[in-house]
Amino acid sequence: MSTPDPGSFRDPASRVVIDGDIVMRLLDELGLEGWRALSATDFFRNAVAEGRLIDSVEIEPPDGSAGALRHPRLDLITYPYEWTFSMLRDAALLQLDLLEGALSAGLTIKDATPYNIQFVDGRPMFIDIGSFETYRKGEPWIGYRQFTRQFLFPLMLRAWVGVPFQPWLRGDLEGPTPDQMSKLLAGRKRFNTSALLHVRLQARMESRMADRAMRQELSEAGFSAEMILANVKKLRSLVETLTVDEGEQGWSTYVECSHVTRDRTAKSEFLDSALKKFVPGRVVDLGANDGHFSRIAAENGALAIAIDSYEPVLDEVYRGSAGTGLAVALTDLANPSPSQGWAGQERGSLMERARPDLIIAYGVIHHLIYGASIPPREVVRWLASFRCPVVVEFVSPSDEMVIKLVGNKLPHELHPGGEESEFRAILDGSFVTVDEMGLSSGTRTLFALEPR
Repeated sequence: MSTPDPGSFRDPASRVVIDGDIVMRLLDELGLEGWRALSATDFFRNAVAEGRLIDSVEIEPPDGSAGALRHPRLDLITYPYEWTFSMLRDAALLQLDLLEGALSAGLTIKDATPYNIQFVDGRPMFIDIGSFETYRKGEPWIGYRQFTRQFLFPLMLRAWVGVPFQPWLRGDLEGPTPDQMSKLLAGRKRFNTSALLHVRLQARMESRMADRAMRQELSEAGFSAEMILANVKKLRSLVETLTVDEGEQGWSTYVECSHVTRDRTAKSEFLDSALKKFVPGRVVDLGANDGHFSRIAAENGALAIAIDSYEPVLDEVYRGSAGTGLAVALTDLANPSPSQGWAGQERGSLMERARPDLIIAYGVIHHLIYGASIPPREVVRWLASFRCPVVVEFVSPSDEMVIKLVGNKLPHELHPGGEESEFRAILDGSFVTVDEMGLSSGTRTLFALEPR
């Protein structure tokens, strides 16, 4: 039975429904008109062939719909508050490139939200075919305001202010307003020509952009596709200048840690053995760091989802992910992306979307236990909730890393269950140990677990 996608309801002309692995887009008369105008162009065929636009095939519509399309089902859906800076920037450039190509083909894109873009095999792909429609002479680009709030302003926030955009987009799915950005930009950036054009001027005009009378005024003033194209080129130039300081460090030096270089080969071999035993289709690597173990999973034929909370290192993983079968998602495991949006369902939680067949939890649970003060029993209960095999690394309280993590804590401030014997007893309530290996330090043990 077909189920409406909870994130696809805002456009009355185009609605996505899912039936198992089949994804259908149901169209009304206007949606069908837009689709047929798009599908008749070389622009559409070339964009699909290049992987920039989702493949779409017209099929017999069900009762009540004027038309219907079939799309391939994507392996993973991620949202912009789970993207790194480079991901949002690449998505913004794709949005502008497609708008330019559409205008050249006599079309336009009526909205401009990153939720219409997903990452497939490490590259951005536009997935909302219903966003295309025939360009009407004199019409402005109605998606401009949305582009600035959900693409441009978040990128400016990170590049110019040094503030991560992900918490803002997670807290406000529509993104910063022009007035908010105007107040946030400080010093010389406040007076940057591009900032004046796209932030302060728009802040003054914002109330009028939604006014039908303004669209009529622009049409009567001779607004044209050429004017939109000129603005698109300026936006592209601006987005291309937005960068993040490459000197940021932290976990980007992860591989230099002594326990990493000492244990990496043993952990790789242990993981490879577990992957060959369980043969998972989807692997979630919690605390993926530089993506080394995610890549091993991908090399074994799985879709590997590298999850980490530290953006600089995950951004590097993304930049090297094209064509590798590797996906990335930025989130804090102690506070992962929840279900939110309309009715609390429009944007599903990250772990519901990840749907792992196997979890890698190397070098992470001691950070949850000692860094985030989550009881060991709760960590194991969380891992068990996925009902799939888990490859986990136990780290003893005497380990050098744990000693650093608890340096400012008194013994009574630590949860019980940290000793290996206690941890094994907790595991035994939810998992069967299939394999285990002690590492050379004597303070770390690997477990391959199956759910009971």
